[in-house]
Amino acid sequence: MAKFIHINSVMKVNLVNLNSSEGGSNQITLKKITAFNGEEFVYVSGQAYRRYLRETIYWLTDKAFEICGIDKGGSPIIKKGEESLIEDKKIKNSALKEKGYKGVLEYIIQNVPELDVFGFLLPLQEKGIGALRKTSPFQTTAFISSFPYRYNTDMLTRSKAEEMGGDIVKVEIDTFNYLQGAQIINTEMVGAYWDEHNEKAVSVIGPDKQNERINWLLSALQNTMGGSKKARLLTDFSPVLVVATVQKTGVPYFSHKFEISPTNKDAKAQSFKDVKGTLGLKAFLETYNSTKSYLEKVYFGVDLNAFLNGEKIKETIKGEKGIEICESPREVYDKLKEEFPIKSE
Repeated sequence: MAKFIHINSVMKVNLVNLNSSEGGSNQITLKKITAFNGEEFVYVSGQAYRRYLRETIYWLTDKAFEICGIDKGGSPIIKKGEESLIEDKKIKNSALKEKGYKGVLEYIIQNVPELDVFGFLLPLQEKGIGALRKTSPFQTTAFISSFPYRYNTDMLTRSKAEEMGGDIVKVEIDTFNYLQGAQIINTEMVGAYWDEHNEKAVSVIGPDKQNERINWLLSALQNTMGGSKKARLLTDFSPVLVVATVQKTGVPYFSHKFEISPTNKDAKAQSFKDVKGTLGLKAFLETYNSTKSYLEKVYFGVDLNAFLNGEKIKETIKGEKGIEICESPREVYDKLKEEFPIKSE
């Protein structure tokens, strides 16, 4: 039976611009959604987050995980060393072309971990081959803020070579907030593709290589390097709360199930560290108790200093059978890695 990893995590941010777009009138706007009551909530798109993870894996693996270049049509360039094998819809290596659709697809999955993990669509103008594609075994929601956007901004100067000074640019920033998002990893489809003719997964790499790629992804989720405008709005984007499961289905049961409330308006912060929210567990526990028959392992880790009721959170979870409490959010990912060991190490 296929094993799925499901992760729901919460990040705490203080002053950031994690995902933005260039607006008009010298303004850099945060990505936001509007709720039914008119409040705007900041979010980090799934596309941006997947890009953060790609770059994180690249650095964590000492470049063993290479990121593909893009050809003029927007498709990934497949290389072997400095030799371009597939580019501009053409297979340039005759030996690879002779392998046909299945052989080329398997070559990419075996030799290009980025495309194996994050999926691809590669249109080819080659007789008998056509478009190559693989659905990503890694799926993510957007990360959505717990509290509404409060219209905080930062100013920067965009210099001009021909004159002193420059244009003033307004940058929207998110402050003192939490962002929550969920992921699913279909572990059986790492290093594999779906055979649509026989309706089954076909693995093309060994168990050790498969687990190595799963471990790469888990390490990136544990140590995510992300954010826009990092040169002057650097932030730690690692989770302060994580629940992770090994489960029988690909359903993100715990997606956005943590209820975070703002600090009581009557309570005055004595210092920067007092600006925290309160975590509610009702929705999470109700979901857990209704779905635990589908869950093989459940790990829970929280940074007690990230919430006003940190100790109460830990005590509440201790009372739930079947949930293993970890010392920290980081340990949750270490526990998951133990589920997918690399035997050759």
